[in-house]
Amino acid sequence: MKKVLIIGGTGTISSPITKALSLSEDVDLYVLNRGKRKDDLPDSVHRLIGDIRGDIDELKVVIKDYDFDSVINFLIMDLNDAKRNVELFHGKTKQFIFISTVCVLDKSVSCNIDEKTPYGNEYSLYGQNKQACEEYFLEEYEKGFPVCIVRPTQTYSDSRYPLSVKGKSYWSIASRMLQGKEVIVHGDGQGVWACSHADDFAKLFLPLVCNEKTVGEIYQVMNPRAYTWDTIYRALAEAIGGVYKPVYISEYLLDASKAYDLRSSIHGDKHFSCIFDISKVKAFSPDVTLDVDIYEGARRYAEYMEEHPEEKKEDPDFDVWCDETIASYKKAMEGFVKELR
Repeated sequence: MKKVLIIGGTGTISSPITKALSLSEDVDLYVLNRGKRKDDLPDSVHRLIGDIRGDIDELKVVIKDYDFDSVINFLIMDLNDAKRNVELFHGKTKQFIFISTVCVLDKSVSCNIDEKTPYGNEYSLYGQNKQACEEYFLEEYEKGFPVCIVRPTQTYSDSRYPLSVKGKSYWSIASRMLQGKEVIVHGDGQGVWACSHADDFAKLFLPLVCNEKTVGEIYQVMNPRAYTWDTIYRALAEAIGGVYKPVYISEYLLDASKAYDLRSSIHGDKHFSCIFDISKVKAFSPDVTLDVDIYEGARRYAEYMEEHPEEKKEDPDFDVWCDETIASYKKAMEGFVKELR
């Protein structure tokens, strides 16, 4: 039986993986987190209580009696996190899986993205921090640290939906659609994007766990099926019974927002059209079927929100910002069109 430690385990990406591993007869599962979120994991799961960003000496005490076949950390965000994890787990695991992101890449060089696409996201601090982690882990691999790097793209779940310009709440966009109000979409809505439901991500990810062939390697893990942003938004409107009224605004203009960091989230991630190559990870599961296309994902989101009305959280500040931004943009465009020769 393989001994696996998951750090985190309650988030969008990690939840279905944690649940699947908890039900595997071949895995003795440990979960390390602060213990502040309820879970529905079986009693056989070993729960270790600790803050991965807390006192490192206390963490060493928590894990001192354990060695693992695989450690999976979903919570590494910067170089300091990476260094702490190497200190904690060097010599204590045969495989360490770092969840990175495709945001580390320079997507301006090509819309065809694979593991060899060069680094260099000039717009996103998040991507730059993850790149620094990747480079550090690969240096440590040369010294014997058994890292495996996984790069997802935008991953969503039944309670979340992939969106372009949003505020604090995913429901805020759905609410505007239900009210017949316009929504802001970056570019012209025809950019091509691949977003993965967490269940599909888990199917590709699980064969990597405790797989010695993955050590020292990087894998893109996502559903590669691509859609335009118009399609993604239209699928949501249809699923909830709303109306899709897009207002297309260039990401170069949205960069200037003072209320929201759209330079990072749009220009640093969703601006570039991307076709992702997953042949490397698919080699471990050639027959896997990815079932959740964007229409099924939208249907699941709509169904979940109807079953959980307490999560239909409005975002008044974002709503006002959208109204004001749309009005200002339309006024400016009227002036532009009048002057256009």
